[in-house]
Amino acid sequence: MRSAYNRRPLAKRCNYNKMGVPTPFHCPWLQLVREWMVGCEGMKDRDADEQFYCIRNRKLLRLLYNVSVGVKSSRQNSVQASVSTSVLTELQQSGPAIVKVRVVMSGRGAPSQFALICLPTSKDISDVAGKRNHERDFVEGLVEPIHRKSSDTQITDFKPASVLGSAVRPTIGFVVEGGYSHAVGKGCGVGFVSALGLRKLLEQRRNPASRTVVLVRCTHSLQYRYAVLHIII
Repeated sequence: MRSAYNRRPLAKRCNYNKMGVPTPFHCPWLQLVREWMVGCEGMKDRDADEQFYCIRNRKLLRLLYNVSVGVKSSRQNSVQASVSTSVLTELQQSGPAIVKVRVVMSGRGAPSQFALICLPTSKDISDVAGKRNHERDFVEGLVEPIHRKSSDTQITDFKPASVLGSAVRPTIGFVVEGGYSHAVGKGCGVGFVSALGLRKLLEQRRNPASRTVVLVRCTHSLQYRYAVLHIII
């Protein structure tokens, strides 16, 4: 993919530097989890040579699924709050871990391979609620501004300067396979997100009973689109 891209003339290929996409042809999992570890308090003293791993604990994944979809417990609210707190604590202690997820687009569009899964702001979430209440069709999210500082060059096997802060919204993960699902009738994708990024996403939700909303942007587009995130058990 990289060789085919470099063989195309400048006028016939995407300028990924200006689009804020540092790795259009692979998913830098190790760099992603390390940058999230550096960005979180109390994680700077961890071993820099530590490798990433995927969370496979089914009990933890079940709890994450219930928290992410806003499942209401039949027990008291205080017990449910303690469960959510314990899940966030386990994610904090996971360190360089990634979690397998599924994203379902809320409107038009379908995620492609290597698409960015990004962390929305509180304003983005409020905009989602307003558009859902007043419009029948879901409206697209914000648009990534063009990065004027970078020029178009050949893409080699270099290590990107930053994955987490390459765009206006922090990247928490990537889509490994996606497309239009005829079973669901929407665009769907399967990918992985950083455990610390997922903790930040769940922590900033205003309504714990609501669905977990993320922003998805394909590598060839500047358009962010809203999607609902589900944990795969």
